[in-house]
Amino acid sequence: MLKKNLRYLRKQKNATQKQIADSIGIARTALADYENGKTEPKASTLIKISNHFDINIHDLLNTDIDTPLFRKSSLELKSLKNRDIRVVTVTVSENQKQNIEFVPVSAVAGYAQNLSNPEYVKELPHFSIPKLLEGTYRAFEIKGNSMPPIDENFIVIGKYVEHFSEFKNGKRYVLILKEDGVIFKRVINEVNKNSRLILVSDNPEYLPYTVNIEDVLEAWEMVSFIGYTTKKVDYNQSILDKLYSIEQKIDNFSPK
Repeated sequence: MLKKNLRYLRKQKNATQKQIADSIGIARTALADYENGKTEPKASTLIKISNHFDINIHDLLNTDIDTPLFRKSSLELKSLKNRDIRVVTVTVSENQKQNIEFVPVSAVAGYAQNLSNPEYVKELPHFSIPKLLEGTYRAFEIKGNSMPPIDENFIVIGKYVEHFSEFKNGKRYVLILKEDGVIFKRVINEVNKNSRLILVSDNPEYLPYTVNIEDVLEAWEMVSFIGYTTKKVDYNQSILDKLYSIEQKIDNFSPK
C-alpha cells in the first residue's frame, strides 16, 4: 500500500520525484525505490514523509488513500493531525524475530530521552516469550503502589499502540510522557472530544488526572505481567471494588 500511496500523494502535488525527495531530505533514487516497492523507508524517513504530506503513518502504510471515503474522512479529522503515537524503535534477534526490550526503573529517565535512538534501544536487556500474538512488545519495571495487584518492581509487558484511536477505555497502559517519563495507569480516551486522556489509578488513594495526547510519546497496552507477591487478596471483591472506584472517580472528576 505504501508504494501506491506515495505515487498518489506525489502526483497530487504535481511534483517530480526529485522535488519531493529534496523536500524530505532523501535521495531521489531512494524515493523511486519506495514507489516501486523495492525497499521500505526506515522509521525516521517515514516520519519525514508523513509530515511532508500531512498524513499519519498508519494511513500511509495501511490505507488506500485514493478513495472518496478516505478523502472525506481525512478532512473531518484534519484537526487531529499530530495526535498519532510515534513510530517505535525495535531490535530483532538472529532469526529476525522482534525482541522484547526490558526497561528497568534505573533506565526510565534515559529511555524517555532516547526513544528514537537505535543504539540506546539496542543496549537494553531483551528477551522473548513464545506464542505472543503479532505485534511489538516491550517490558517495563513498575514503581509505586497505584495499580494493585501489580506491586513495586513488578514487570509489565505491553503491546505497542500505533494510533490514538486504539486506546480502549478502562484498559491498563504504560505511557511514556514528555514530562513525567514512564507511568502505568488505566486510560479513559477523550481524544476525539478534547485531545486528552484521563489517567486513573486502581488504588483509590490516587486521584485521576489528565494528559494531552500531544504529550504522549509512546503507549503500550498491558498484556501480561511478571512478579511475585505474598499479599492475600480476595480478587473477586478486589475487581468489583476497582470497577466501582473507577466509576466514582470518572463521575466526580471535573478537570480544571
